[in-house]
Amino acid sequence: MNLQSIIVANSIGIAVLIILQISSYLVRQRKKPSDRIFTVMITLTSIACASETLSFIADGRSFVGAHVIAVITGTLTYAINVSVSYLWCIYVDLRLYKEKSRLKKYYSWLGLPTVFLLGGLVLNLKLGFLFSFDENNVYHREPLGYIYFVSVFLYLGFSVCVRYRYYKDSAKARFFPIWMFLLPIIIGTTAQFLVYGISLAWCSVALGLLGTYMSLQNELSYIDPLTQLYNRNYMDHVLADISRKGTHIGGVMIDIDFFKSINDMYGHSVGDEALISAAEIIRKSKPAKSIAVRFAGDEFIIITKAEHELELMNIDKSLRTQLNKFNTSGRSEYQLSFSVGKALFNGTNNIDSFLNEMDDNMYSEKKRKHCRSTA
Repeated sequence: MNLQSIIVANSIGIAVLIILQISSYLVRQRKKPSDRIFTVMITLTSIACASETLSFIADGRSFVGAHVIAVITGTLTYAINVSVSYLWCIYVDLRLYKEKSRLKKYYSWLGLPTVFLLGGLVLNLKLGFLFSFDENNVYHREPLGYIYFVSVFLYLGFSVCVRYRYYKDSAKARFFPIWMFLLPIIIGTTAQFLVYGISLAWCSVALGLLGTYMSLQNELSYIDPLTQLYNRNYMDHVLADISRKGTHIGGVMIDIDFFKSINDMYGHSVGDEALISAAEIIRKSKPAKSIAVRFAGDEFIIITKAEHELELMNIDKSLRTQLNKFNTSGRSEYQLSFSVGKALFNGTNNIDSFLNEMDDNMYSEKKRKHCRSTA
């Protein structure tokens, strides 16, 4: 690959990243840790695209400052290489588990190889055991320099293991197609690993980040922004798939009793807090491999694999237990109460009938409570 092609490839990468940075502005306003990590990866990748281009421009040249530029840009590119790989692992974990507590538990030790490799780059400035330059300022990759490429694949492999473990233990929707990020990088990095003189790695990282952002947008379209449960659009998608496959499932519809009185007495901001609290109770009550949906307003649905009514009764029991814990905790100035309706889908009956049965059963309980409250 000649210099002109290298400049074009990395310029495309920078252009993609600039567009990505602008497009993700609203997402970044959420100020979630995963969004911050994603922004850092975009920034570092942009720097790497520019740095690598400069390193090729300086390679084998003898103009004033060429050697200094070559050394600095080469070191910077190696450093960003391993740093972005490590940050990607953190990003994957935050996107999936959404728990900052896991970072200290698992990723402090996972960062030790990165610290070690960054230290190696500092030593390389003096010893030249990773990469070096001859008297003509021509770059030479030393055998130990391949460790940095290997580290990238190890970190990427670790992220795949994290994703596999998560989806094995969870029924969450697979909005995070990790291979959209990994495949371009694997192809580009492998090519650059095998043949010095081509520049595809950082442009491929830019494309991978773009694919990741697209998957994030897909996820946001299926998540209720207030409760962070799935929304009705996603439930319709799931139920259509279930109907097509004829899968046996159970459904539990939940409605917050006297929700209007909470809004009237305490205001809509407290009403929103009540919805968030209800979602938290439902999330804690549902089986591991099931989905919880904000169906409409103050109505929620749990969809789970089930063959018998007893399985749905256990969910109902769990809901009552978590509800009692919330009401006796003194966390809020209001009390929550649920009306619950259950139904089974045997794979042959109509999805609308399944939803209507849940709705009818739920309203039967709600009607009894309202009758008692006015008696």
